[in-house]
Amino acid sequence: MPRIEILTIGDELIEGRLVDTNASELSTKLADLGFRVAEHRSVGDDMDGIVEALRTAAGRADTVLVSGGLGPTSDDLTAAAAAEAFGLAIERSREALEHTRRFFTERGREMPPTNEKQADLPAGCTILPNPEGTAVGFRLDVGACRLYFMPGVPREIRRMADESALPDLARRLTASPQMAASLKLFGKGESEVAQLLEGIESGVPEGIRLVVQYRATFPEIHLRFVVEGAERSEATAVLERSVEAARRRLGRHVYAVGGPRLDINFPTFAATRLCESGMTLAAAEVASFGAVARMLGASGPGRRCLRGSLVAADLEVLKDELDLVGDSAEEAATAVGARFGASIGIATIGSAEAGHGSRAGALTVAAAGPHGAISRELHFPIDPDRFQRLAAYAGLRLAVRVAERA
Repeated sequence: MPRIEILTIGDELIEGRLVDTNASELSTKLADLGFRVAEHRSVGDDMDGIVEALRTAAGRADTVLVSGGLGPTSDDLTAAAAAEAFGLAIERSREALEHTRRFFTERGREMPPTNEKQADLPAGCTILPNPEGTAVGFRLDVGACRLYFMPGVPREIRRMADESALPDLARRLTASPQMAASLKLFGKGESEVAQLLEGIESGVPEGIRLVVQYRATFPEIHLRFVVEGAERSEATAVLERSVEAARRRLGRHVYAVGGPRLDINFPTFAATRLCESGMTLAAAEVASFGAVARMLGASGPGRRCLRGSLVAADLEVLKDELDLVGDSAEEAATAVGARFGASIGIATIGSAEAGHGSRAGALTVAAAGPHGAISRELHFPIDPDRFQRLAAYAGLRLAVRVAERA
């Protein structure tokens, strides 16, 4: 399998002022083509640092994708660093200069003299067109390694990668497509899931590799099963058996299974299930403090099934709003469903902080529907933001269970 590395350049990346989306998008595009990235690395706008990073990557990789540092300002050092790293002269490219001038002319503007710097490129490089910006990219061959240098602006690198760098890479390297599947679950922690799946990689035929990748994205756990080293039919069979075994072990906590990328979260899953059942939802939110409404409002199924949400600062306010006599979460769920004319009502009661006679992290959730109500008492001593999110998830899970009874 060819070794591919991604190098992103910019002080804003290593200082945390900007999230590095370029590396993520490039890796995703490469995976779609059947290539796996071996390493991501970021360096600041420092000549020595960039030179060292380029030399290191070119010395061990078949391909390096570089983004950032091609602008007109004094901290844009990538072209000069590439020339220094590989012992090349810097030459002014007529093609690159004409591109930059044309970019300004087509917009009715005069090119500032500082932009001429963007045409100073390493000798012998191959230009990569940039339809979206002033800086062309370029390509260099250093020994057995080919390096692609692209701008850091996301819309610019996206098009340059799609139209120039990646097609060239795909012609040059041999892809090794992986077979992959994803599972998403809620209700178990990462260590619990790992324990339940212990040994699942064993029993795979010799010469085939099964890798289980874990990603905790609170409060969900996302799993990715990857099979390598097998013909497609055999890999598919191994993948299907492994995923089915995982589903049996994890039980009802798995809410979605799909391909390499699974674009759904638990709130959307819950809303979809309610919509498919022809049911609507209303929420009384103390513990979740509006998180149910926010989560459901982010998807089409959520907006279709949510009739309304009542957010209250504490239980006493909720009781006044719903004319409740007692402190029962099930009573609150029934009342809020009736208030908004919803098929199912849910209530989340509690707080991440101690108060009103309750301990910090105490949570009661309930759901009420046509065939009765269910409730759960839980305890999550965590920060308020995560507490509210978890309370919303817990309420939505009970809503799904109530819908399944109907």
